[in-house]
Formats: sequence, structure tokens, C-alpha cells
Amino acid sequence: MSYVVRMPKLGVEMETGIVIEWYLDVGETAEEGDVIAEIESEKSTAEVAAREDGALRERYLDAGEEGPPGAAMGIFAPPDADISSLRAEIDVEPGEAAADADEDAESATGEATTDDGGAPESVEEPAQPAVDDGTVRASPRAKRRAEELGVTLSRVEGTGPEGGIVADDVAAAAGDAGGRTIREERTFSGMRSTIADRLSTSYREAAHVTVDREVEVEAAFAAAEAAGEDASLTDVLLLAVSATLDEHPEFNATFDAETETHTLYEEHNIGVAVDLDGGLVTPVIPDVGGKSIGELARQRSRLTDRVLDGEYDADDLSGGTFTVSNLGVVGSDSFTPIINPPEIAILGVNRVRERPVNTDSGIEFPRHITFSLSFDHRVVDGADAARFLVTLDETLAAAEELLD
Repeated sequence: MSYVVRMPKLGVEMETGIVIEWYLDVGETAEEGDVIAEIESEKSTAEVAAREDGALRERYLDAGEEGPPGAAMGIFAPPDADISSLRAEIDVEPGEAAADADEDAESATGEATTDDGGAPESVEEPAQPAVDDGTVRASPRAKRRAEELGVTLSRVEGTGPEGGIVADDVAAAAGDAGGRTIREERTFSGMRSTIADRLSTSYREAAHVTVDREVEVEAAFAAAEAAGEDASLTDVLLLAVSATLDEHPEFNATFDAETETHTLYEEHNIGVAVDLDGGLVTPVIPDVGGKSIGELARQRSRLTDRVLDGEYDADDLSGGTFTVSNLGVVGSDSFTPIINPPEIAILGVNRVRERPVNTDSGIEFPRHITFSLSFDHRVVDGADAARFLVTLDETLAAAEELLD
């Protein structure tokens, strides 16, 4: 039997397809089930297989060329068959051959039609699926690729229609997709799984918005130096955050989505993210605003050491009302910190950079930090967050007052 090879229709929304590759030159033969071409639509790819033994007699769309579903790609027929009628069919206006085109396109991909002969609804299976060990569905090209790479198809997870295995699945299983070679596979530890669950829940449920502001921090450095060798810039920043929370108590809070309750707290229990091998943990420093900078520095240092030594417990991580995450130590210029539920905000601290500033005495290069404040937009608004950062800026500009 001779037939026109037509562009398959890969879903009802497909408007055009592109020929990625022909696996036959004109005149070359193939057996039934052999892949003769590969095409790509806006959303997926498919292999076009020979419906019977024969040869590619003519080609109308070369690799890289495109056409709508049903467009003639070529003619497939026995080497000595008369194909004049097929040539004439291709010359007919598309509307007159629409039924034949749809039938050929569906046959090429195994696509289903509605009971009344309407438009195809879905792709049921890869083109001409092969079966490995009687249980695995795979395309002919995938089967050949598996033989080349020594991959057992029963161990490959298929991503094609109805779970069918395509060539890319085989390549991925062999570590060959895009030249990839697996170096190692890491399974999540208990802590990493917990972090993933909490952050996924946070990002899924909270309406995350982040506002950035660049702030000069020369006064903060001067305050840290004046406070003595036990204190650091981090301790000054924590006191500045606490003072800012005094002015914006709606951020020192938690939110219960079930009861729609926004709870504000008196104490500023600030979590400080610490980077461990297994991920970030956030030990909480209680009542930051009630401490001197010396007390704060000593408590923060002891708590950080316990966490790094693995000697912390659940109490060290609970009761937070606000969180600070510092990626500046690893060179971050800006990032989007994810809220630590049930808190409603988290402040990201980025790296220190010198910026040129015009002054009365000429151009100077004071140090600046960009702060990234993520907040739950269900609870507070963007203008509230912007005002929070303005207050933080003003507080750091007068950082020496934090030492009193």
C-alpha cells in the first residue's frame, strides 16, 4: 500500500509542526514500525513511523521546514509502485483532502478522535510503540537507543503519552542527555526534607512580595567598632531591626490562615539563619530589644556555636516573630528570602559595597548594603514594607544611639 506521509496532529491546540529530522533519504527503504521522521509542535515532539514495508519515494518538507497538521511531508510506497495518484492528491486543495489528511495524521501518532469523527482529543500512545519484556511501552527509536546504550527499558521512566518511553527518556536514564554524566545522586536528609516541606508550604500559602532598599552603613560600622571587640555589624543590624519593629509592630507578628488572625507580639524574637551542610536553620534570639549590644553579641555567638556544633534543640528554633537571613557573607547582591511560617516577614541582608556619593568635599565612597524585605501581602501592604525599610535606613544612619 502506498500513502502520503502527513504532519501528525499533536493535540487539539497544535497549529503547526516542524520536521526535525528525516531518517531516510529519498529512495531508501524501511520496514513497518521503523521511525522514518521526527517532528516537533509548539509543545511536544513525536516520531513518525512507517505503516508498512516500503520506501520514501518523495519528500515535500525537508528538515527545518514546517506545515500545519495534515500537511504532506512525503510519499511512502513500495519501490516499484505507481504514485501518480498520490502526487495528484497532494496537488488538491487542502479542504478536499482534509478527511484523508486527518486519518493519516491520526494513524501516524495513534491519536484518538471523538465518536462523531470530530477533532482529536488526545494522544493515546507513542508512534508505533514497541514492547520490552511484554510490559514496557517504548517507541522504535527509544528501543534502538536503549540497545545502543545498554539501557534496560523496564528501568526507564517514560514521559511520552500514557507513560510511553521516548528516546530522550532512554538517553536521560543512561546519563547521555545533552552529554550529561551523573556525578552523584543525593537523597534528602531528614532536615533537608523538613526544610523543603516548610518552604514549599510557605511559598504556596503566603503571598510573597519582596521590596529592596540600598542603605548606607558607615554609621553602623562605626557603632560596631565603638561597642568593642565582642560586637559585630550583625549585632548592630539586629538592634536596628528591633528598633524598626518598634515603629512597625505589624511586622513583628504571625498569621494564622485558618482563623485569619494576625497576631502582634511585644518581644522581638528574631531568628538568624545559619548555614549548615544539610541546609539553613534559624535559631531564635529572644527579646533582642531588651538586650545591650554586648549581651546580644555574646548570646548570638553562643547560639551560633551550638548550632554549628549540632548541639541545638527544637526550643532554640521556636518562638520566632521575625527573621533575618544574611547572604552578604557569600557575595549576594539581592535575593528573595522566603518567609519562615507562621511569621509574616523576613529581612535579607546582602553584601557590603562601596558606592560613589557626591558630598560638599567631593566624591566619597561610603559603604552600602541592599536589604531585601519579603512579606506576606495577605497581611501587610507594599507601602508598609517600603516604610519599614525607610525606618531601618534612618535607624542605621543614627546607629550610635543603639549603643545607649
